Amino acid sequence: MNRAQTEQKAVGTSVAEVALQELQDRIEASGLENKYTGLVCDLCIGQVPLEKAFGQIHEKAMEQMLGFLDARILEDAVALDACLDRIAEEAERVAWLALERGTEALREGIAMLEGQQGFLVGDYVN
Repeated sequence: MNRAQTEQKAVGTSVAEVALQELQDRIEASGLENKYTGLVCDLCIGQVPLEKAFGQIHEKAMEQMLGFLDARILEDAVALDACLDRIAEEAERVAWLALERGTEALREGIAMLEGQQGFLVGDYVN
């Protein structure tokens, strides 16, 4: 059964509908994209390849999102499958968005540094 079929089947059950909505609300409230933007910067500075950085962020996002699950859905296979599919989908979205934001922040920082010529001794760069 693919993701679309699982979610379609889940829509028919009120437990799954509620579980998916609660999970989505928790994911949106978590602000994980912002949390992982800083991690992206650290990984880029550490010269971690894009694929590996994506994998690390995706994995961390999935682990954190699993903690958003309500334990009551473990008893409902349809709701659990639908929520796990949503977690995989959202973790991928969060990882890509964090990569985009992190690389943009690095670009802006580099542009600022390149635009600032002749720092005086003792000056600080934020």
